[in-house]
Amino acid sequence: MTFQHSKLSNGLRVLSERHEHIKSATLGVWIEAGAVYERDGERGLAHLLEHLVFKGTARRSMTQIAIAMDSLGGQMNAFTEREFVCYHVKVLAEQTPLALELLCDFVARPKLDGDDLELERGVILEEIRSVEDAPEELIEDIWMETLWPRSRWGRAILGTEESVSALSVQTLRDFRASHYSPRNLLVAAVGDVDHRKVVALCEKFLGDLPANGKAHCLPAAPKSGAQDVILPRETEQVHLCCGAPAYGSTDPKRYAAWMLDTILTGGYSSRLFQEIREKRGLCYNIGSLSGHYRSAGYWGVATSVAPREAAKVAGLISRELRKVRDNGVTKSEWKRAQQMARVNILLSEESSSAQMSRIARNELVLGRQKNSDEVLSELRNVSLDDIQGAAREIFDPANFVLAAIGPFDKGASLHVEL
Repeated sequence: MTFQHSKLSNGLRVLSERHEHIKSATLGVWIEAGAVYERDGERGLAHLLEHLVFKGTARRSMTQIAIAMDSLGGQMNAFTEREFVCYHVKVLAEQTPLALELLCDFVARPKLDGDDLELERGVILEEIRSVEDAPEELIEDIWMETLWPRSRWGRAILGTEESVSALSVQTLRDFRASHYSPRNLLVAAVGDVDHRKVVALCEKFLGDLPANGKAHCLPAAPKSGAQDVILPRETEQVHLCCGAPAYGSTDPKRYAAWMLDTILTGGYSSRLFQEIREKRGLCYNIGSLSGHYRSAGYWGVATSVAPREAAKVAGLISRELRKVRDNGVTKSEWKRAQQMARVNILLSEESSSAQMSRIARNELVLGRQKNSDEVLSELRNVSLDDIQGAAREIFDPANFVLAAIGPFDKGASLHVEL
């Protein structure tokens, strides 16, 4: 396993990690052009742009793109996050040149045609409506917007029907010109790859991009407030989510929060799973929501329950969080959480896709590589007091937010008492 790092003359970074024992290559083009860089009138733009580039480029029509993707015989896709957009593919190593050319074509030469925009706009609007029809998904967006109100960090990545309907081709082109520039671009390759060849291909496909573009400045860390939101809707279950701000992606305390999350919601022996599902049969599943960004982080817990049990479940969640905050966790829970983290980290090393994401995020967030041994060492150094300290900070009633959707009467309330 050999990691290498290069930079093209225009500033674009190229990373690779070679694994000679596998026959595939996983490639990703990452751009610092996620949803938090959208202005107020551009909600949903980053995600729409990510979709639209697949409709055609200066070199390929939509049909030619489809044929090229199928001819690779691998897996190609893209995703939009709050901070980053990534176009990625996994192919046999021998297909690396064509696969990388196709990814670079999307990034450097998208057509962005008005007719294509109208077609893809319809697809995105249906995606937004599908979330509206799925309360277990919608509640997460409502909770985020309640947790971080009036902040780009709390916005739904898909945008709204109104904002997406108003986006123009020129707005998309301007956003791409500002953000899809070499200073914001990174190519990561993992597998049976030759670093020098990957760099040469990047120089060929992306070396002519001008070394300009907007210098990124992350939005300020969001401010939160404890405000519960209840949305009456005729659903069979109550879907609830509750939580608070936590730690950003560079905060050392995030490892204590990781352990705390595992103890509360990770696996069959976790406190909330045992107390709410196993002992009382009040839900099918209960799990966590967590995110770590450069400016902020959050932790939450989500579940779906029968309407008559919603208050009881909120009370049980309250009780378990208070117990951890006030009394800490046991040594056996601490050991189990460490073992689960170790297994998850080491198993992820067997996935070239996970490793491609790891080296890219390390570069983008930390500016250096952090291997699994270093992460495991930091987790081993988390003490019982560290975990309780994280619980005291996160489970602060001044910042704890609950959102719920269900067949509530007008004016109904539901609350986590901390």
